[in-house]
Amino acid sequence: MKAARKGLWLGLSSLCMMAAGAWAQAAGTGCPTPVDINHADAARLRCLPGIGEKRAAAIVAFREAHGPFPGPASLAAVVGPKMAQALRARVVVTPVSR
Repeated sequence: MKAARKGLWLGLSSLCMMAAGAWAQAAGTGCPTPVDINHADAARLRCLPGIGEKRAAAIVAFREAHGPFPGPASLAAVVGPKMAQALRARVVVTPVSR
């Protein structure tokens, strides 16, 4: 019985360490917090929850076609109002100098 508990404990400890390692790796990917949607490339935009490869490309394409975003709420034109609201705390908009 003690051996089984010890094995279970070691298994849980290993699982926790692996999860912590995965979290640390994700945190160390160079993802800024918050993400500047007027300057971020597609890779950085994918750091945002719910933004995958296609949405990131759509954000970049929209920005190139229509100019810089005037504010975080304007992201709704690309991702929809619910997603834009969910991302509001994670994005910033800084002016683009041309």
